[in-house]
Amino acid sequence: MGCDLTDVLATVERQGIRLKAAGGQLLASPKDAVSDDLRGLLRSHKAALIVRLECDGIVRDMLDKVNRRCPHDWQPSPDEWCRLDEIQLRIDAARDRGDVAAVERLCAGYAAEADRMFGRWHGTG
Repeated sequence: MGCDLTDVLATVERQGIRLKAAGGQLLASPKDAVSDDLRGLLRSHKAALIVRLECDGIVRDMLDKVNRRCPHDWQPSPDEWCRLDEIQLRIDAARDRGDVAAVERLCAGYAAEADRMFGRWHGTG
């Protein structure tokens, strides 16, 4: 039975294993929780997993930055939520394609759009 990347990630999550990409290597923790079968599955999807983890890290860093800048009293309008959701869907599609450059570009756009919204909320944008 063949597994796609989503299946592999679901299996890893179900088993309580964390994956990390570092220096072109795929690291699993806890290491002793990785069975031989899963190790083979991870090896066969290594390149795609590394790209996915890289994309996920870019998105996580962007969201952390946006959350730190977000005014505590910000209440987005429905239109603002729709705009951010639209960008998020494009980010997700780029991540699913493994397009790291597009994820970076779209995350920068998301952060810039959020900053504009924050500025409008405080009358500076």
